[in-house]
Amino acid sequence: MLKVDKLAVKIGSVEILKPVSFTVMAGQSLALLGRNGAGKSTLVKGLAGLLKARGCVTIDGHCLNKMPQKARSQQIGYIAQEFSSNSVRLTVFELLLLAQNTQNMQFRASPESLVAAQQMLEMLSLTHLSHRMPNEMSGGQQQMVALALALIRKPRLLLLDEPTSALDLANQLHLLQTVRRYTQEQNITTLMVLHDLNLAHRFADYTMILAAGEVEAFGQTRQVLSAEQIARSYGVHCEVFVGSDGSRSIHPLAALSA
Repeated sequence: MLKVDKLAVKIGSVEILKPVSFTVMAGQSLALLGRNGAGKSTLVKGLAGLLKARGCVTIDGHCLNKMPQKARSQQIGYIAQEFSSNSVRLTVFELLLLAQNTQNMQFRASPESLVAAQQMLEMLSLTHLSHRMPNEMSGGQQQMVALALALIRKPRLLLLDEPTSALDLANQLHLLQTVRRYTQEQNITTLMVLHDLNLAHRFADYTMILAAGEVEAFGQTRQVLSAEQIARSYGVHCEVFVGSDGSRSIHPLAALSA
């Protein structure tokens, strides 16, 4: 379970993220939504420890604020908007081994880490990329590799900052289906910054909408992503259709006049 109590981030004299409090149970996912500049990435980076933040963050009852950075990073899997290992001259398989052996100065891969790396590649359908380097891959392929590197360390909290931005439609669905299944099967907590409201509807148990660094709405996704709330948060008139199987889809119709 993730519990966040009055998390706030100030950069210089500006409070980018005002005190935010919420709880997400293990096995569930939360979509972070909002217009550009709302504070979504700032919240994720504050949770990851990449930005200095006030407040208290606990995972499964353990306070991250009191952990050394190395111990904190072992609890968290983080995927940034852009892949950051392009300059590393290692193959995908070697990167997966290295991610599991960061404390092993001699870097001797154990049989278990070899098996785990292979299983991760198979789970994400990345076996064909195992011997390629990141700079030889497309942006979408790099994003899938970033997910593999985040999951290989078995985090208790998974943070995804616009994970589908470089992916085509098929890979968007593949990534989010994998994340949802992994979240439920491993009983972890996942937060993901998204811009596609329909993807949030389909893959997030809960949704938080941010505006100017504050929480504008929070709750179960079906309740938060109503036509009325979307109009308030995004200034867009839309219709929400409910299918015979209970699934929902959002159809934007027009921007509301200012």
